[in-house]
Amino acid sequence: MALIEEVKKICSRLAVHGWRDLLLQHGLDITASDLKTELTKVLPHIKREIKGFEDFALEGKRAIEPRNPARSLLFHALASPNVVSGVDGRELRAFPTLAEIDTVENYVYGIQPPSLLELRARANRANLAIAVFASEYRPAPETVLQKHAEMCYSRTGVARVGTVEPLYNGRSRGFLPFVEKNPHAFRVLPARYSAYLAVQVKGNKDRFGPMRYNVRQELNRLDPYTYPNPGDDKLRDFWVPLHKLFNGNECLRGLNLQVILKAHHINEKLRRIHLEIGPQGTGWQEPDISNPPFIFTEGIAEWSNNPDYGTGILLPVVHPHLVEPAEYKGKPLTFKVPKDYNQTLSSSLYIPASDRDARHAPEYVHARLQILPNGQQVDLNEQENVAEIVAKGDYDALHYIDFTGDGWIEAICPELAVVLPRRVPAYSLVTAPDFFPNADQRELMDWWQQSVPRALKKSTWRITPNTLSDERLPPNLEIKNAPFRKEDTTVTAVVSFLLDKPVHQMPLEVPETNRNSYLPDAAAGVFAPGWDVSFDINGDGTKHLAAYGLGSPFPEDSKLCAALSTFWPAVAPDSARTFEPNENWPTISPLTDEEIGQVGNLPWDGVAGPRIVKRANQDFVEYAAFDNVDYVKNALQNQFSLALTGKVDIRKYKFRVLAMARVYRALGVKEEDFYKTGVADTQAFGQITTEKAKWSVLSFRKISADDAELKEAQSSTNMKLHGDVYRFQVYRPGNKNYVAQRVFVEIKEMVILFVDPIQILSKKGNGKWEGKNI
Repeated sequence: MALIEEVKKICSRLAVHGWRDLLLQHGLDITASDLKTELTKVLPHIKREIKGFEDFALEGKRAIEPRNPARSLLFHALASPNVVSGVDGRELRAFPTLAEIDTVENYVYGIQPPSLLELRARANRANLAIAVFASEYRPAPETVLQKHAEMCYSRTGVARVGTVEPLYNGRSRGFLPFVEKNPHAFRVLPARYSAYLAVQVKGNKDRFGPMRYNVRQELNRLDPYTYPNPGDDKLRDFWVPLHKLFNGNECLRGLNLQVILKAHHINEKLRRIHLEIGPQGTGWQEPDISNPPFIFTEGIAEWSNNPDYGTGILLPVVHPHLVEPAEYKGKPLTFKVPKDYNQTLSSSLYIPASDRDARHAPEYVHARLQILPNGQQVDLNEQENVAEIVAKGDYDALHYIDFTGDGWIEAICPELAVVLPRRVPAYSLVTAPDFFPNADQRELMDWWQQSVPRALKKSTWRITPNTLSDERLPPNLEIKNAPFRKEDTTVTAVVSFLLDKPVHQMPLEVPETNRNSYLPDAAAGVFAPGWDVSFDINGDGTKHLAAYGLGSPFPEDSKLCAALSTFWPAVAPDSARTFEPNENWPTISPLTDEEIGQVGNLPWDGVAGPRIVKRANQDFVEYAAFDNVDYVKNALQNQFSLALTGKVDIRKYKFRVLAMARVYRALGVKEEDFYKTGVADTQAFGQITTEKAKWSVLSFRKISADDAELKEAQSSTNMKLHGDVYRFQVYRPGNKNYVAQRVFVEIKEMVILFVDPIQILSKKGNGKWEGKNI
C-alpha cells in the first residue's frame, strides 16, 4: 500500500476523535479528498498559541515538509506529547499509535524521495554510512539545540528490564513502567531503533550539537580526577542522520528497499567473575564458563511483533522476577567463595578494579546463600557476622543471574550494500529499572551545573555525576564479533537533525514530558561501576563501555549505590537514611517516609525504614542492619516498587536536593567554612561530608498548611511558609548496638525543621522555634 493511502487511513481514524477540528484551526483538513495536495500546501495561519503547538518550528509552513519532521505540522501534532487537547479544551478522544506516528514519519521522508546522488551532494563529500539510531520526538526544552520541538537521535538506546509486558500510553506518546493495581510489578521499557543514511561530521553546537556540547570541559573544571582529558567536541566525529531508510519504493528514488534490523545481546557476568577470580579456586573454568548461564544471549531482548508498535521496537524479555537462581546442566549453579578472599564491601563479594579503575568483571557479587554438600540452603543474611563469613569464604554459594546485557543493533539493506557498504551499528543496553522515570539525568545535571551556587555545587555529590550521553567512550569492544570500532567515541552522544542555517527560537515554557526516555541523556554515566553501564580497558589499552562490570546480579549493585546517598541521582534512590548512619555517606536527596515504608507499606526496596523504640527507658532509632539486608532476595520476592518514587518529577527532585542542603546549613554545616583559599577541594569535601554525616534524617515528609505543629512553629516565629512545605526530623546519632540483624542507635540530639523554598523554621529538642532565611 502506498504511504499516502496509509496516511489517509490514519487521518480518517483520528478525524472523528477531535483531530479534524483541531487541525482545522491551522487551516489543515485531514479529511480532504485530495489529501496529498492538502498536506503539501502552505498553511499561512498556523496558530502556535494553541496548546501543544507553542514550540512547533516557526519555519514549518506545511502539514508535511519533505524530509523534515520538525517542520511538518501533522507529524508534530501526532508525535508531540503536549498535543492532547481538542478545540473545546477537553482531552482528545483518541491518540495515534506508535505505528501510525512511524508511518507519518516515513511519509515525511517519502513524499518527495531523494536520489542517492542528491544525498551525497548534501553530505558535501563527507563520509556516508547506513547507521542505526534510537530516536524520540521531544518538546523544545528537551531537545539538543532547544530551539523548537524536534527529533533527537543517538546511536545508543537504553531499554529496561521488567516483570510485565510493556504499555504504550498514547497520550504521553511513550511507554510507562507502572502496573495498575500491582505496585510491585515493573513493565519492561523498550527502545525504538531505525536505520538512516547518515553523514560523519565534526561537532557543531549550532547545526546539530551534540547535546550538552563540551560539557566534559565543565565537568573537568569541577572534578578533574573523575573527568580527566575532556577533549573538544568540535574535534570529534559524530554520525548525524540525513535520511530515514524504510521498506518500499518511496524511500529513495529509483530503488525498492528492504531494510532489516538485527539485534544481538549478551550477558557474560558470571563468566567474567570466574575469569577474574577463578584462579583463586571458584571451582569453574573453561570450557564450562563459555556455556550458559555463565554467558548467554537468549532471554535478554527481542523485536516486538505488536502491530500497534510498528517496526524497530526492541523489547526486553519479560521474566517473572528481576533475578533468578542460576542453573547449569539442570542443577543449581554454585561457586566456591575463595578462602580468605577478604575482599568485601559490606557483605558483598568485591572484585577490585584493575588499572585506571577498569572493570573486567562485576564489581559486586552476591555470595550469601550457602549451599551445603547435601543441597541444604543456608541464608547467611541471618548471621550477625555475615560480612566476616563472606570475607573468610571457603564455602559454596549459589549464583544468580539477571537479564540485563549489552550488544548491538545493525541494519541490513541489500539494495544499498554495494553503493553504501559501510554500516554503523547502534549500541544497545538492556539495563536495570529506573526508579525515578519522571526525573531524567540530563534535566538534573543541567540544573545543577547552571543554577546551583558554586559552593553548594562542590559539596553535593562525592562523585560528580553525568549522563550517559556525556561519555566519550566507544561501545563494548570485548563482545565477540561485534562490529564496533575503538575510535567510535561518540556512540552515546545525542544529536539533532542537521541544520543548514539558523532557526528561530520558539517558546520553551511548555509542559515536561512524563514518559520513559530510552535515549542516553536520561541514563546514568559511568563510575564505580555505574548503574546502566560500566567500563573496561581492552588488551591494547582502549577504554570502552561494558555492561559486565555491573553487579551480579544488578540488585547487589543497587543496594550499595542507593545506600551511598544518590551515587547515581535520578535513577537510584537515596536510601542512606534507611540504614544505620554512615560517617562517609550523609543523605543528599531524602526519600519520604512513605517511600521507605515508615508510613504505609510500599518501601521502594522492600526494606521498612527506621523507627524510634524504647530500650531500658531510653529512646533509640532502630534500623535493619545494612550488612544483613539482601536486595537479591527482595527482588526474588518481588518486593521492589516504583509506585511512589515514580511519582517524583524533576521539580520535586530538585527541591529535595536543595532542601537537604539548606537543612545542613541551618544545622551549622556551611560550605564557606570548608572551601577556603589554600584548602584542596578534595580535603574540603571530606571535611564537610564528615560534618553532614554527624546528622541523620529520621523523618522527611510533605506537610499540609493546616498541620498543627507547622501552625505552632509559624505562630512562634511570626513567619509564614509558602509553597511546598516539608518537615524534617533529624538527629545526632550516638553509640550503635547490633542485635539480631537490627541496629539500635542512640539519640544524642533531635531537631525538627519545616522547609519551604526560602525559609526554615527549626526547633532543637524541647527548645523554642527559630526562623531563618537560607
